[in-house]
Amino acid sequence: MAKRKVEKFSFDYDIAASIIDYARKVSEEGLTKGTWGNISVRDGGYIYITPSGFPYDKLTPKHITVVDSKGNKVYGELAPSSELPLHIEIYDKRADVHAVIHTHPIYSTIVSIILQEIPPIVEDAVMILGERLFVSEYALPGTKELAKNAVKSLGDNHCVFLKNHGLVAVGENLHEAFVATLVAEKTAQIYFEALKIGNVSVLPSEHARVLREKYLKSYRQK
Repeated sequence: MAKRKVEKFSFDYDIAASIIDYARKVSEEGLTKGTWGNISVRDGGYIYITPSGFPYDKLTPKHITVVDSKGNKVYGELAPSSELPLHIEIYDKRADVHAVIHTHPIYSTIVSIILQEIPPIVEDAVMILGERLFVSEYALPGTKELAKNAVKSLGDNHCVFLKNHGLVAVGENLHEAFVATLVAEKTAQIYFEALKIGNVSVLPSEHARVLREKYLKSYRQK
């Protein structure tokens, strides 16, 4: 029997550079502080991910870690983000997702503390993120339990709020995941402020469904 040929891994500097670019955008937008948060891109059977505990403003392509779909490191001197199990679980369950951005924005974190979900309140959130946005059950950071809880509450949406923790946004690419992050944080702020006033208006479920399908089928840029 002939031996199966093993494909040799080749590091893609463009992917690493794009991760660094969006890591700096995340910092500039104030979506996380210090070395918290993490970003990854799936390329074939490999995951490029930011290293654990390394400042975003000091990142260069050589600092990006690459693992296979099981989490085995194939490139890099630094340890991958401690939330690697979360990224692996998302990619394993969502074939449409090729980028994950995990941040700790203020309003998204508030939502994760006081709510179980955000109903369909604004059209852009419904289109880009999903009809109803959920908060996952709590688990310790970096654990498989957190990863499974997050994926369960993420479902087919493009974001999930991690209980007492922060926000995870996903996309076909880094741009979509980054926009989802911004829209999720904006939506969390809108809902939080609206709750303080009361009498919150919610979009009809049938309209929310139409808006979401429109985005997925025709509106989003490929």
